Amino acid sequence: MQPFQQQQQPTLEQVLQSANSDNTFQVDPLSDILGSQQAQLTTLEGQPLTSEESALPPNNAPLTGIYSNSGFDMIGILSRIVNRPNPQINLGPIDMSCSFLVTDNRQYDCPIVYCSPNFETLTGYRSAEIIGRNCRFLQAPDGQVTGGSRRTHTDNLAVYHLKSYLLQKKEHQASIINYRKGGQPFVNLVTVIPVPDESNQTAFFVGLQVDLVEQPNAILEKMKDGTYSVNYQQINIPPYIPGYGAVVDPVDEYFREIPTGALTSSLAKPEILSLVTCSGDNEQQLQQEWNKLLIDQTVDFIHVLSLKGFFLYCSRSCSTILEYDPEELLGHSLSSITHPSDIVPVMRDIKDAASDSERVVSFLFRVRRKYSGYMWMECQGKLHVDHSKGRKCLIMAGRERPVYRLPLKEIINANVNVADAVEPYHSGDPLSTEFWSKMTLEGLYFRVTPPSEDVLGYPRDALQGSSIYRYVGDSNITDITHALRSVGQGQIVNLKHTMRNQRGQYVPVISTFYPGDTAFGVGRPTFALVQTRLQTIDDIKRVNGAAYIDPARPGDENIFSEIETVRGTSWQYELHQLQQANARLRMQIEKLSTGKDKKSKKKKGAASSDDEPKMICAHCQRTDSPEWRKGPNGPKELCNACGLKYAKASKSREDEVAATAVTAEN
Repeated sequence: MQPFQQQQQPTLEQVLQSANSDNTFQVDPLSDILGSQQAQLTTLEGQPLTSEESALPPNNAPLTGIYSNSGFDMIGILSRIVNRPNPQINLGPIDMSCSFLVTDNRQYDCPIVYCSPNFETLTGYRSAEIIGRNCRFLQAPDGQVTGGSRRTHTDNLAVYHLKSYLLQKKEHQASIINYRKGGQPFVNLVTVIPVPDESNQTAFFVGLQVDLVEQPNAILEKMKDGTYSVNYQQINIPPYIPGYGAVVDPVDEYFREIPTGALTSSLAKPEILSLVTCSGDNEQQLQQEWNKLLIDQTVDFIHVLSLKGFFLYCSRSCSTILEYDPEELLGHSLSSITHPSDIVPVMRDIKDAASDSERVVSFLFRVRRKYSGYMWMECQGKLHVDHSKGRKCLIMAGRERPVYRLPLKEIINANVNVADAVEPYHSGDPLSTEFWSKMTLEGLYFRVTPPSEDVLGYPRDALQGSSIYRYVGDSNITDITHALRSVGQGQIVNLKHTMRNQRGQYVPVISTFYPGDTAFGVGRPTFALVQTRLQTIDDIKRVNGAAYIDPARPGDENIFSEIETVRGTSWQYELHQLQQANARLRMQIEKLSTGKDKKSKKKKGAASSDDEPKMICAHCQRTDSPEWRKGPNGPKELCNACGLKYAKASKSREDEVAATAVTAEN
């Protein structure tokens, strides 16, 4: 058998001659498609094909699968999604302009087998960098995420939600922080639909994405089950090019010089001159050098923002707080390091600040450090207006804002330890026998919850700003000091002691000191959370730990999850949701309390009526009289009829006695 030889491209003359001859020459249609690859066709055993074995199918057998570069029937997949039975999520309009990918559930680690062109546009990754990977690579700025690891750059609860529904092979929807190539974050609203094969086994998962920051109008409608109908069509989405267009606002030389401000003659002192690099002869230069020294030495992040949100000046402290050199931020927008969910509120506040030069501007938002992920930062400043040069800018000072972090597991363990160590005095409601407080590591109350009035008799306003040492017994002062020192090292401390209530009495309490902004002993907290409760532990709570905590919640969950740095929503939205939830809870409590009072009154009335002795007429022994009247032996001993007869007879006798008395006098 002769090996198959590659055919040469026929000329037009040869084609015409072949058409008029008896099949002396046939044009190979695959040669135009496969080119030189046709010469490498082999059998399954690896032997090259002969001309007879590689002959094309007859004209009545059309070629298939030659129009798709990927070799994947995506139209068929989308058709099965749109026409799936019993859809749980309303997808809205779907076409090939959507950003989506397909993963193969039949392969190990569910790799991506297809991605749409707009998915490449949305993420900045090319198809060759996407195919074959698990979609978790979008959960880190560098695209390196290990399966099963705890995420440091996105919300672990959202990841857990997506993973649990994938394992159950159910439709699901979630918003999560993802990262484009180059590290730019975006809020991704992901909808995942399982696609079964002919045997009704889940073969593929199709995930659709939309950037909620760039396309907030993509949400068409909120459904009754809490999911969203989303327009995933992204025809006009601009391509994302990593690192392109980062510096878009050149820094004016005006902002590179630190202003001198008002001259201060007291600066010309030896101790000050030894710190600056000038002789002191030029007072203006001395003032400028002194201002520069103060800014460089401050621990706060001093920066100047244009009214469009671009960095015009950054102090050296940004390398410590944000891990960026000042040169890396100059000319960049604040939004480039801001959490995507906080960009809109921050830019709105910057815009509002331009209208009032006397207003103190305050920002609370999440920024992404260069290496360590997101953190909360609080900035305050004012609008600066230079009327001589017609310039406006915001001069701000920022610092890291510690936020609450307390795993549910630590509360449960602490309450179990307390319950095992203390014999309960009597059963008590946790909502009325304990209060929480935020405390400095020196024992000063920052914040106190309202139940403090039920526990100690002091309203929370009276405790806030005061020291715990004012209320504890003299014998417990040393114990409180040791507890605060231990919690400052990241430990959890349970302490039995006494506290003076508003009546001047010392009541026995148990205080648990938790690290306020660290967890599991990692790091050093900047404040403490203190749970103070009377020694009135409920019997159920004593056995099961914190009985009022839902056991279905995961133990490592942060009870302050609304302010997690990787949360996919802004704190303004979370605060609004909490206010609505609290309003619903208040309505439920009032409804239950009102119903309970009515029920108690009803039961009380029924009990009182049952306890009362049955009335019986002393004359006719009747028991169902509508009214009871006075009898010869006292009140309410005769029925209504007998009582009226007795009253009439009594009156007649009185009249007869009166008439007899008048006759006797005459």
